[in-house]
Amino acid sequence: MNIIGVTGISGSGKTTITHMLAQMGGYTVDADQLVHQLMQKGQPLYNDIIAVYGTDILDNKGEIYRPALGKLVFNDKEKLAQLESIIHPQVIATTNSLITQAKSSGQYKFAVIDAPLLIEAGMHKDCHSCWLVTASHEKRLARIMARDNISKEAAEKRLANRASDSALMPHANIIIENNDDDLTALKEQVINVFKHVNLV
Repeated sequence: MNIIGVTGISGSGKTTITHMLAQMGGYTVDADQLVHQLMQKGQPLYNDIIAVYGTDILDNKGEIYRPALGKLVFNDKEKLAQLESIIHPQVIATTNSLITQAKSSGQYKFAVIDAPLLIEAGMHKDCHSCWLVTASHEKRLARIMARDNISKEAAEKRLANRASDSALMPHANIIIENNDDDLTALKEQVINVFKHVNLV
């Protein structure tokens, strides 16, 4: 089964494109959602993360409180890299398992991995096609602020922690510019790209 990897810096619109691909018959794995699940109490990442970052990151129910964990790592590149080294292997293994199950079911035409760190984690190497979704800095800021109800300063910090488009582009074979909010035009672009990479 062919696998499309969709990635892009926050606010680029990669999840919108993933939803379009799902409507076209793709089985989708949302890496962010997967991390949420794997970090819950009793799941594979829970103890590994607490062992490194302590119990101060837990809420009153004993679950990992992501904003508290985020505060610890997002302003410290070493701690962020350490967290990613814990998370990535488990996410990759679980993603591969889910795609194998989807393939066995015979229900899907292809698979899609929606992952903001697809390239950084090396997951793009397992994809038949790697799509990088881009947008202007100002457009990303506006989308993040609206989506997450955060300040411009907070949105800027979030973007500052990620690799630039120029660093990611050499690893992608498809670049989709998503500066307009015209979903019809975007879907047309997605369909054309889909045909171009011979996945139809």
